[in-house]
Amino acid sequence: MGFLFLIFWLWVVIAGFKSVGRRLFGGYHGWAGDSVTEVYPARQFSYSPTPVSNQPLSRELVHAPADIWSPEERRGFGRKLAAAPRVSTDAVVSEMERELRKLIRNGAEVERNLLKWRGELHRIELAQADWHNRAGLAVDKGRDALARAALEQREKLGPRADGLRADIARMEQLLAGYQRDTMVLEAKLSESIRRQVLAQSRLESAEHSVRARELVFGERTAAALSDLEQVERAADYAEGQAEALAMGADPGLAGEFAALEHQDRLDRELADLKLQRQQRPAA
Repeated sequence: MGFLFLIFWLWVVIAGFKSVGRRLFGGYHGWAGDSVTEVYPARQFSYSPTPVSNQPLSRELVHAPADIWSPEERRGFGRKLAAAPRVSTDAVVSEMERELRKLIRNGAEVERNLLKWRGELHRIELAQADWHNRAGLAVDKGRDALARAALEQREKLGPRADGLRADIARMEQLLAGYQRDTMVLEAKLSESIRRQVLAQSRLESAEHSVRARELVFGERTAAALSDLEQVERAADYAEGQAEALAMGADPGLAGEFAALEHQDRLDRELADLKLQRQQRPAA
């Protein structure tokens, strides 16, 4: 990859030199030794609403920055971009998670050191206050030399306390930076994970929807239903044939008893009807 990157930048530098040569030696002729013998003229520009005239514009306006590369060079660079490996979302999310863990770990280490230094500064300040009280006591007792010695001991602790305060201030800035970067990265990681899950869910939902609609409205379903209709029509035809054969067949013993039962039922209905007619009052 490093060798290809070097070749790419050499190519960009050569293209820049070629553009400078075009500006110096004319817009329609290439350099001596240049593989491109003809350079495409720049497009004419006009800011007036009237049609563009055929008069050439000034060289500064004609040679726009977009004309640094020739069309062949643009196509070659486009092919290089198309051949470049794509970065997957999972890889980026994993890298963000690793970096977030590093930030949290380093921030915790800075916070532990900060607490340790604050405790040390507090002990120095207590020692300075103690030496100050001792100096006051010595002054009350008339021991000026002893008071001066106590003040000197307090002064010796001053540079150490000042250095600790400066280091604590810088460490607090580092901790604030870690906390800020951690919050920003956590928010971005959470958003990326949500978008990844949502995109995957949408993709799965769309695939299921396409599959379901293909099963409902697709050609395979229509062909299957057409075949089913043919089977249903064949079944109806077969049932009709079976009923027709049953109607013309010998009823047998069961058929005779069924006919007798039917005749007996008709006789009873006829007797009931006659009885009702006889019991009806005369008009």
